[in-house]
Amino acid sequence: MKKVICCYHHTKLVIESWEEYRIFEEELRKFLKNVDTHPKIREALEYILSAGGKRIRPIIALISGKLCGGSYKRLMNFAIAGELLHTASLVHDDLIDRANLRRNSLPIHVKYGEEFAIVFGDWLISKAIELLSIYGEEVIRDSAFAGLKMCEGELIDIYSKTSEFGEEEYFECIEKKTAYAFAYSAKIACKIVCKDSEAMENLQNYGLSLGIAYQLVDDLLEYLEVLDEKRSQLESLTLPQLYEKKFGKEKAIKEILRLISVFAEKSKEYLASFPGCEEKRKLERIVDIMTFEMLEKRLPIPELSK
Repeated sequence: MKKVICCYHHTKLVIESWEEYRIFEEELRKFLKNVDTHPKIREALEYILSAGGKRIRPIIALISGKLCGGSYKRLMNFAIAGELLHTASLVHDDLIDRANLRRNSLPIHVKYGEEFAIVFGDWLISKAIELLSIYGEEVIRDSAFAGLKMCEGELIDIYSKTSEFGEEEYFECIEKKTAYAFAYSAKIACKIVCKDSEAMENLQNYGLSLGIAYQLVDDLLEYLEVLDEKRSQLESLTLPQLYEKKFGKEKAIKEILRLISVFAEKSKEYLASFPGCEEKRKLERIVDIMTFEMLEKRLPIPELSK
């Protein structure tokens, strides 16, 4: 299948017109300019963060927090910490997968060496904890819990091809490894600015459903060999592959598309209790950007237009 412009660029083009994106990028530049660290760490930071990224997790954090009555200033440490934690997971994930391309650039372990990549990932996690410390013990504990879930998901992924791995294990893997980070970004942003437990729960479920839908999209695109922004020597076992063995390729694609639609719509439903406002509309828009629009721009599949 002919490769086309990657989904990362489409997503960024939409999101970067938003106020939250511009504010976050400016604060991230200030962080890079002022961070006090080893020159090699600074160089790698500038390299990996300037390479771009969708910034979906910090954007979700800023929008969710504002939806719950907070300010960008109050939420900025959390947003930057979230991006550092996400970056650390990518650095270590690329090393585990022996990836040789990330966002059309060399991964950290290829450019700087494997030893540096391990230490750099650890530094990113440590710096994130320092940034989060202004919010108190509970947010740090929540952040540690999110990190634990991501590690558990990574381990399920690592052993997916050497142990029993079916549909149940797949969903446990992507919920912990990918979706929980979206849920954490939305829920904890709310917790930082208010004590509305119902809002926290709804935003957490919004993020979980969005994260699952997004990973299904990513796995489907990779399965159909459309993605060109990441290349790895070790590939994970994914639901499209499992479904192909069970149903055949055509039915497998249809079933994955159905599940993407189910989780995307479920994500939006969790926002129903919030009053109509610009922040709510943006969170709903993110769902479309990360699922239906990403697919429509990448796949010539008739089912998408039905």
